[in-house]
Amino acid sequence: MTDPIIPRNNADRTGAAPIERRAEREITRRYRAAQAQIIAEINRLGLDPDSAALLIDQAGAILDRWLSEGSPRQFWYSEEFTAEAASKGAAMANANLGKLSGAYQAARPFEAILYSDAYITRMAMSRLADLEHFTGLSSAARSDLAGVITNAVADGVSVRKASAQIAERLGVSKARANLYAQTQLPGALREARWQESLWAEEELGIKTALLWTSTLLPTTRANHASRHGRAYTVAEVKDFYSRDGNRYNCHCAQTEALLDDDGKPILSDSLKSTMTNERKKWQY
Repeated sequence: MTDPIIPRNNADRTGAAPIERRAEREITRRYRAAQAQIIAEINRLGLDPDSAALLIDQAGAILDRWLSEGSPRQFWYSEEFTAEAASKGAAMANANLGKLSGAYQAARPFEAILYSDAYITRMAMSRLADLEHFTGLSSAARSDLAGVITNAVADGVSVRKASAQIAERLGVSKARANLYAQTQLPGALREARWQESLWAEEELGIKTALLWTSTLLPTTRANHASRHGRAYTVAEVKDFYSRDGNRYNCHCAQTEALLDDDGKPILSDSLKSTMTNERKKWQY
């Protein structure tokens, strides 16, 4: 019996953590650069009624420049990190299903996934989601900084105090960007795996389910840990992530598993025992 390829790093079940770390470093770099330039403009223009409008415009332009690259529809985040996560997820599913099924291996070279209409459409939708998020993030940051600058001028506060307030508001925006990265990247990886499982079933008639692996860390939510070692349909997994904030800061993974004639996942007794014991150990 051939078991599916189960991720063994319980701190990073999905395999998206290295991509997340690089994305977060890039987020930090961009926000620091934006903050430095905005504060430089405050020092250059001063905080007085005559310069306030220009300063607000300059701050908005700086935010736009550092939150995006190229045209407004080519956000750095979408073009690099989300695409990498989706590609990694597709490669993991392809390797796992190829190991489990000779029919799948013969019919589905990895390149066929990347050039499929479904995959290309998903990447386009991901870019739109990133565009919507970062447009909203930039707009909210613009509004926050406009309020800080307006109040600083009205209250006659020092450049130093205004700079500290700007740093605080940009820190809030950066936290939102990081939360998006921590959600979107493993989400894109998982989605690629789910869709490949569906493709194998719809196109080749291979009956599959998704075997859940949880991080089983002290911070793991109980309703995530309780799913460890259990199998679900793609629809059931999607429903779980659509509710109760389950998709946020989740590092659980789902691995494609074949089903027997009774609809049960085909797993060795040793793997079933290991995953059951891991779940019970965390619970108790």
